[in-house]
Amino acid sequence: MKKIAVEEHYENELFRQLDAEAMEGNPFPVTADAQRAKFLKDLFDAPVTEHRIPVMDQLDIAVQIISPNTQAVQYFHDEDRAVQAAEKVNDMTEDFVAQAPDRFKGLALLPMQSPVQAAQELERCINEKHFVGGFVHGQTGLGDYPYYDDPCYDILWKKLEALDVPLYIHPRSPEPDQIKAFGGCDELLGNTWHWGFVTGTLVLRMVFNGVFERFPNLKVVIGHMGETIPYCLKRLDEGYECRRLWEQGKITNPPSFYLRRNLYIATSGGFRPETMACAIEALGLDKILFGSDYPHFPTEMAVDQLEQCRLNKEELEAICYKNAERLFKL
Repeated sequence: MKKIAVEEHYENELFRQLDAEAMEGNPFPVTADAQRAKFLKDLFDAPVTEHRIPVMDQLDIAVQIISPNTQAVQYFHDEDRAVQAAEKVNDMTEDFVAQAPDRFKGLALLPMQSPVQAAQELERCINEKHFVGGFVHGQTGLGDYPYYDDPCYDILWKKLEALDVPLYIHPRSPEPDQIKAFGGCDELLGNTWHWGFVTGTLVLRMVFNGVFERFPNLKVVIGHMGETIPYCLKRLDEGYECRRLWEQGKITNPPSFYLRRNLYIATSGGFRPETMACAIEALGLDKILFGSDYPHFPTEMAVDQLEQCRLNKEELEAICYKNAERLFKL
């Protein structure tokens, strides 16, 4: 069956240099061994005709939505450096997409250090480069920039609504103070637990502090089957009710209302059939998108685990490509 994959990455040597520059003096525990790191580098560095496109052809993936595999732009403390780097990365994404424009579509990496320039860069990439959405690698800065529920970002949410394109929020390594929660248990870092914990928290801050109340047409995508959020809807609503949060005026509906309306999730990474059943029940079939997390997760496994969910043809079509066609206007 035809598929559109929405969390698919590319990387090059400049990205590695940017990451080294941005993370200098802020070491983060290694979450992959040298063998896996070399395996991924080899795949990233291979020409698209040697691995990426053959895998797409083999598994009926018509289009990959491409995002840059560099966290540097979100890590930079300096606003001007972040803007400069984002523009350079987005120009390189345009070049990558141009290798096979019928198979690749780009996401615009946004320098959130400057919400005004992030909105301008999004508009440049959508209107001039024909990208299909925005992209951020988790929270911006290392404790020196506000979270995305801060009103300073409203100019960007307004621009996303006006352009009618989604924002993809991807995990990244946490801020130094967040690492403390995992002290003595590095095994929980990365995709084991903390990426989902941190990314889900960013989205829930946006919900509870009224971003989706103020911007009802804003569309946000997160991967990895929703970073555990679908599993927690009733618990979130319970907190809203027992604290009478509607009296604060930030949100006028239970959190599940906004999550069902504004949130999309991708199947990227590992999941089990019961996870899919929960996500469909929690958010709705129309909010689930196929993604493989290329090349971090084997595409064959991404397809196989979807097929294990015992979905009917209509449900598979929605998840594999119809929802993405509608969201990204493909």
